[in-house]
Amino acid sequence: MYRLMKSEQFTLDHLTSGLVSFYRQTQVKCFGRLRAALGACEVANNGGGSRYYLLNQSGQEYYSGTWID
Repeated sequence: MYRLMKSEQFTLDHLTSGLVSFYRQTQVKCFGRLRAALGACEVANNGGGSRYYLLNQSGQEYYSGTWID
C-alpha cells in the first residue's frame, strides 16, 4: 500500500514569537501499485502549489528512486 501525501505550509501569528510557519501533512489517496502512485504523485506536483510525496507501508518516503526514513 502506498499513500499519496500532501504537505501544505501555513503561517500563524504567535503573540510572542511573531509569524511562525508550520507544515500540515494530509493523506490524499492510497494505491496498491507503486507505478500508479508514482504517476499520481508526478501529476499532483506538476500542478504547482503544495508539495506531494509518497509513503510506503513502513512510513518511508520515496525520494529520487529510493525509500528513505
